[in-house]
Amino acid sequence: MKTMKDVLIKMRDELIRDISRRLKETSKSINEEVGDELDTTFQERSREFELLLSRREKEKLRLIEDALERIEEGTYGICEECGAKIPKGRLKVMPFAKYCVDCKEMIEKEERLSAEEVEEGLPRIRLEDLETEE
Repeated sequence: MKTMKDVLIKMRDELIRDISRRLKETSKSINEEVGDELDTTFQERSREFELLLSRREKEKLRLIEDALERIEEGTYGICEECGAKIPKGRLKVMPFAKYCVDCKEMIEKEERLSAEEVEEGLPRIRLEDLETEE
């Protein structure tokens, strides 16, 4: 059976290859000649989507690197929030997990509440208001 370190290294290597390939494809498409306005819009949206994926992949890469570092430090598999052991089943599904399920749920709930508080400070715009302005 593979060790978690082997699994993480394989994930990291595959992710690096995918990111490199996408960046090359995106930069190649930027240099190609553009057709009409619809083509331009489509290409811009495609590039935005690729960049968004790259950001997510880069974040996943950072999490994998952090997990590899925790393995070296001897803290891998220990929840960074409560100090409890993270169940092996969770680590098999998400080998770069930093938190046990309970702590992760608590953190996500706090993030949602924080985001809602920020949203409450913003003015609400109704769809009907936008349609009448045109």
